[in-house]
Amino acid sequence: MNKLTSVLVILMGFSLGLQAANRNLHHIDSLYDVTINGCQQKILVQSNNTDNPILLYLHGGPGSSIMLRSHIFSGQLMDHFILVNWDQRGTALSFHEGMDTTMISEDQIREDALELIRYLLAKYHQKKVYLIGHSFGSVIGLQLVANHPEFFYAYIGVGQVAYDWNKSIAISYNWLHNQLEKANDISGLKRIEAGKFPYIDLITKYGGHHRLSLDLDSMIRSSPYYFDGYLDLLRKGKAFSVKYMGKYPQKQKEMNKSIWEIGVPLYFFEGVNDHVIACAPELVVEYCKKVKAPIKKVIWFRKSAHYICVEEPEKFQNELIRIKTKNQ
Repeated sequence: MNKLTSVLVILMGFSLGLQAANRNLHHIDSLYDVTINGCQQKILVQSNNTDNPILLYLHGGPGSSIMLRSHIFSGQLMDHFILVNWDQRGTALSFHEGMDTTMISEDQIREDALELIRYLLAKYHQKKVYLIGHSFGSVIGLQLVANHPEFFYAYIGVGQVAYDWNKSIAISYNWLHNQLEKANDISGLKRIEAGKFPYIDLITKYGGHHRLSLDLDSMIRSSPYYFDGYLDLLRKGKAFSVKYMGKYPQKQKEMNKSIWEIGVPLYFFEGVNDHVIACAPELVVEYCKKVKAPIKKVIWFRKSAHYICVEEPEKFQNELIRIKTKNQ
């Protein structure tokens, strides 16, 4: 090898090294604590390019973390977004013994979400985020975009909570009653008829929460962030959140604008088999027709119920990337 060739090889190696270093500088996969409104809470931030826009996932519940299932649907998203999963106060990795029970409320979590968004925008030098609200998180999310449209490129409601609680309950009840009759489940029929209510354990049993072939706990165990004792922590945080959510009166601050006129594009990811209480897709379609927004669209997931992100992860990611392409 002559001197010129040797120099070229060295330069090429140096250049490739710089490119790899630059890629690493833009890559992030970090689980860490942030203090939000005086409460230590956990976020997981993942991206292959931190110049990409932020995508914040508001999980459901209350208390139903998605963080340790996010590896199922994050592969493509990390190339297009800074994906942020957040355990809301009282949930899983944001649960602490001796937490102030008076601060577990819808209003407080909205305030926390707003503070987290401001933190993320400042940290990554951005002006707006994409926001996903899943189930209970969709209650938080829709109010956020109604009150602070200036912070959002678009809103994506996943298993969106419907605007009419009583109608949604009736729709879920009728579906469940039919399923129980078909299965000749006498004890289930007696139970829901006595309470006049579609109990979530029965909805789950008959596939109205997620596809029965999926093991949601096994997904958690396959997470690179899983540790022994996590599932107990998750269940403890969920029980805590459900017990104290809304138990104490809150002073609602800014969250009072109508959800019928929203200044950002609205997208609703709906599973055709979703029969979760308060999340009837039929009412989401109705809402989408009536709400005033720059863009409003229902996107159907034919193989999903309520847990779209892990039931159809490829389509889930592709639709989010498509939304980004339309709204950047």
